Amino acid sequence: MNFTALDQYNSFVENNFINKDSKQIDVLQKIYNAWSNNKHSNYFFKQKKTQGVYVFGPVGTGKTFLLNLFYQNTKVGKKIHFNHLMNDVHNTINSIQGHDEKLDDYVRQLGKKIKVFFIDELHIFNIVDALIVKKLFVLFDKYKIFVLVSSNFHPQNLYADGLQRSDFIPFIDLILSNFELIQLDNSKDY
Repeated sequence: MNFTALDQYNSFVENNFINKDSKQIDVLQKIYNAWSNNKHSNYFFKQKKTQGVYVFGPVGTGKTFLLNLFYQNTKVGKKIHFNHLMNDVHNTINSIQGHDEKLDDYVRQLGKKIKVFFIDELHIFNIVDALIVKKLFVLFDKYKIFVLVSSNFHPQNLYADGLQRSDFIPFIDLILSNFELIQLDNSKDY
């Protein structure tokens, strides 16, 4: 029998490290269901494959904690803060030519090492990141990387007043159609 993220959560509760929160338990179950759906999707089932999970809500509600529990228990994951991811991407593609090829190689190499990629604190504040992020997520799907995202923003509120926002809308559509969207709207700030 495998020790799951929910088992670890319950262990934390039993040892008085955290207080039991039914909304957090519900989120863990939804994350597990999306991951399971992704792993078991095939041509014989009509159910659409979920590319990842996008958890959003106010600061302090446990988004990062829950996604940490899940990705750590998969044993095939990696976590990165969104700002660090974008720094890595910019450093990788920082040359005059071959941006798309270098980005593809970056994600392909990542896909050889991991199956779950947790991007913490996704937010978009500049046009360069806005234009790159959709390409990244398309490549995550191409190389079969299940993506966990935490954000304080609903996808439709990302880059809300940004320059050339119309060029960013396809990324929002990708998230809305291919990700399990989970709002963690606890009134309790942990």
